Amino acid sequence: MTQNEKTAAAYAAIDLGATSGRIMLYSTRNGLREVHRFPTPMLRTEEGVFWDFPTLRDSVLEGLKKLSARANRIVSISCDSWAQDFGMLDADGKLLKNPFSYRDTSCEIHTRPRLEFISRKYPELRARAAHILHIADLVHYVLCGAIRPNYSLIAISRLEETHPLFAKIADCEVIGEVNHPELKELWGVPVVSGAGHDTAAAYCGGAPGPNDALISLGTWYMAASPWSKGVEEIPQGFGPLPLPGRVLARTFGGMGMWPVQQCVRIWRERGTFPGYKRLDAESEASAMQGMVDPEDKSLFSPDNMEKAVLALIGHDATPAEMSLLLTRGLAKNIAQTIRNFGQEFDRVILVGGASGSPFIQRLLTEALQRPLTIGDSEASAMGNILIQQRVMEGK
Repeated sequence: MTQNEKTAAAYAAIDLGATSGRIMLYSTRNGLREVHRFPTPMLRTEEGVFWDFPTLRDSVLEGLKKLSARANRIVSISCDSWAQDFGMLDADGKLLKNPFSYRDTSCEIHTRPRLEFISRKYPELRARAAHILHIADLVHYVLCGAIRPNYSLIAISRLEETHPLFAKIADCEVIGEVNHPELKELWGVPVVSGAGHDTAAAYCGGAPGPNDALISLGTWYMAASPWSKGVEEIPQGFGPLPLPGRVLARTFGGMGMWPVQQCVRIWRERGTFPGYKRLDAESEASAMQGMVDPEDKSLFSPDNMEKAVLALIGHDATPAEMSLLLTRGLAKNIAQTIRNFGQEFDRVILVGGASGSPFIQRLLTEALQRPLTIGDSEASAMGNILIQQRVMEGK
């Protein structure tokens, strides 16, 4: 690390995906760099599937402690995360229970039905709840103590903004300053409630034009395009993607790389995972025909993803063959989603963690029957940063 790198003013993004999280640092002098990466762990118990928030919190704090060694001046910090899942705080600000994971199939994944489920199954928990905060907002609360729900997360929660468990809504603004006792070197750094939703952040980072479509591909995929009309006029089958500043895009999403990611986890534990580059190369070379639909319900939250995939294939298959069939099915689903927009786009932009794979690029290009524009693999972190800059520069 050069002295210039450390002296450059920088922005920090906490970018939480449904499989892994990253602490990213950006300065105009040195660009975007990863400081820390960690898993976002789930807990499977007799009660259901939960996010291990204490471990996630500790991983975030561990990563943030590394920032002072990389930059003397952090301008601001902001977190973006997956949507819908939330934690419940009592009147004293105590987290009452680990957040339920949307992988728990007891009810729908959206915030509203999950809250209704909790009210029925855990009435004493619901009675004690004074606030709910989505995952990114919980991280902000840990950092600065502010109970401020983010607009982009609330807007797709299926709950009204006036719901009694929502405190004052934040949208592209400073909500406090870092004051966590383990982060004394960062005390006083502004905490920005910006994109909130990681897909909204990825959209901002991908910067699609007025006649572009954007595909954000990670654990899930989300396709979106600009939308200048109101929510009521969004075409049937699509949903609103609320963006910072109360701007809308129209969107449709589905299962992304989750089945492959979970198979990789098993192969790693077994010691047979060759690495993504070799897996892609072997998948490219495979002559296996057919495909597996990653949207199949049996792949949503199985105890063993490899066995679930093999059951759909109907016979034994190598990791490369499984990856090929799953990715081919994913490419077909994404291509159909783009066609469902009913619009001839100038560009289809691919961003997200999987965008750097030539294997995935080729399958998507073939399914779309058109060239792709390859965007930033860290579009969500970059969108997070861009929004922070606008807030801190008063734009």
